[in-house]
Amino acid sequence: MAFLETEKMKQSFDSGYFLFSLDTEFAWGHYDYDDIRARLFSPDGSRERRKVEKILKILNEFGIVGTWAIVGHMWFDRCMDCEVCPILEWRNRYSCADQIIGTDHPLWYARDMIEGLLNSPNPQEIGFHGYTHTPFSQGTMSTEAARIEINEGVRVAGLNGVKLTAMVFPRNRIGHLNLLREAGFTCFRGAEVWPRAYYRKIIGNFLRHFNHYVSVLSTPQVYLPSIDDSGLVNLPASRWLFGLNRRVDHALDSIGLSELRVNSMIRGIRRAAREKKVIHLYAHPYEFENEHDFDKLRRLAAAVAEEVALGHMRSVGMTEMANIFIARAK
Repeated sequence: MAFLETEKMKQSFDSGYFLFSLDTEFAWGHYDYDDIRARLFSPDGSRERRKVEKILKILNEFGIVGTWAIVGHMWFDRCMDCEVCPILEWRNRYSCADQIIGTDHPLWYARDMIEGLLNSPNPQEIGFHGYTHTPFSQGTMSTEAARIEINEGVRVAGLNGVKLTAMVFPRNRIGHLNLLREAGFTCFRGAEVWPRAYYRKIIGNFLRHFNHYVSVLSTPQVYLPSIDDSGLVNLPASRWLFGLNRRVDHALDSIGLSELRVNSMIRGIRRAAREKKVIHLYAHPYEFENEHDFDKLRRLAAAVAEEVALGHMRSVGMTEMANIFIARAK
């Protein structure tokens, strides 16, 4: 990874920036786990759509831009018998193929949901989360398969007037960056950033994993973006909104201590504003399980809005952040 380390880059921003990306995938995120899909999702997709609507309402209330990374196949409202169809290869591998091929199943097709995002009064960004949510792991996804995923995703979005330029990798498996660059993408969400000190001591690895599950101890990392060897701008995650073990999360909610973890993320927002850097939070819409979860998002959005009102921060989508970074680097 090639980092731009000049003094100009280190002092390039005149405010902090808030990024919020949402891995919007419905059942596609668990195409290979029948039992998990049955447990997580409603049969008719109505619960998932309500969650997206509630999240969007909060973002609009506070003027927050979300980058909604959408699985490409969700652009359709029914099976279109496409000439190029990776799902046909799933027939003898995954039982979900029967729910997708030749149907209009609402957990696999979501054009209506996407149109709601496109018509948002506060503009939102539409990003790319793969065409079928297959991980882009360099060792397991071939170049040809990656090219099909990217080309089909770009094609179906383009049919709806959307140019895809921001990539959020399925399951955070980063790969085939050069193909994305060739297809016109400008940025991607990189792996979550951690303090370098975590890696300098033997105990560091333990603390990193411990904090991933407890996640009430440390402030999320803030950063300046970098440009990868592929030429794409890397916009790493600072914190997974629901990376905390959910049993612990619910236990804290039940005794009125949910603010512990939210406060750590608010500290990150304040720090990004103060240091004029980027903080990048992310979540999956299905992870919002109850009103406590929506209240957490509301508190975070309110903190961002406060910094924006003071002129200390901007809320932008991933592509705009990449463009700002590139422009100020020149």
